[in-house]
Amino acid sequence: MEFTLKNYSCSLCNKDETIMLLKKQGFSIVKCANCGFVYVNPRVENKQLTSIYQHSYFKNKDYGYVGYEQEKRLRVKNFEHWLNEAARFITPGKNILALDVGCAAGYCLDVMNNKGWITEGLELDEEMCESLQQGGYKVYKSTLENFESDNKYAVITLFDVIEHIPGIEAAFSRLRSLLEDDGIVIMVTPNYKSLQRKIFRQKWFQFKPIEHIQYFDKKTLKIFAAHNGLEMVYHTHCGQYADTQFIVNRLNYYHFAFLAKFFDKIFSVFRLRNRFFYTDTGSLYVIFKRT
Repeated sequence: MEFTLKNYSCSLCNKDETIMLLKKQGFSIVKCANCGFVYVNPRVENKQLTSIYQHSYFKNKDYGYVGYEQEKRLRVKNFEHWLNEAARFITPGKNILALDVGCAAGYCLDVMNNKGWITEGLELDEEMCESLQQGGYKVYKSTLENFESDNKYAVITLFDVIEHIPGIEAAFSRLRSLLEDDGIVIMVTPNYKSLQRKIFRQKWFQFKPIEHIQYFDKKTLKIFAAHNGLEMVYHTHCGQYADTQFIVNRLNYYHFAFLAKFFDKIFSVFRLRNRFFYTDTGSLYVIFKRT
């Protein structure tokens, strides 16, 4: 696919002066000279950016995901872990209405349903959305910024989503308007200040400039939230479950062939194949509440 690129101002301070950090896949990842926010500029134009999520995003070798549905057991365990982490912030003894933004194949919705919650989802991928609707899920084909509902949600989740959204201020504003007074927003997003990013530098696997267009840290997320009547009440380092084959596949996918062969040999020698474990991947886990 050929992309139409366009220059955009900083989402945090709306200034245009930037400092070049690195080049990746022909895109420039820059830092705002005024506030320090990190983003892709120029980047895929907004209308085209939305369109890349609408068809086969979860079966795409050039961007998006490879093997998303084949990694179901790992993704389900991720969602269970992340939702359990937030349990103490959810008011007990009530019906929980939850919204999963970017619900993909519905694995997080399943975990929520197993908790007895009432669930809804947003998903742009037409094939995923149609499949879920046919399966009885309440899923809307809409961006967060354009989503309208008469409902107020006790829990809204954005797991590896916010870094894809061009209109961050509009997204945070909509989150607040959709949230119950005592509700929470849970996010997982790549952490630009993470140790992994500092170690791998431009080879950090979260640098995916076609679709990861904004790079957050705890400070910038707090600022966006405060601009829109939300407060960060919890934050921690975050990772995900992986099995040995997942690790080898990902190392090959991101061109770490030597490491892939090395770990494949280690897993074989110590009979660790098909084992899985939770590991820090350099992401940030945050919870927001209304102020």
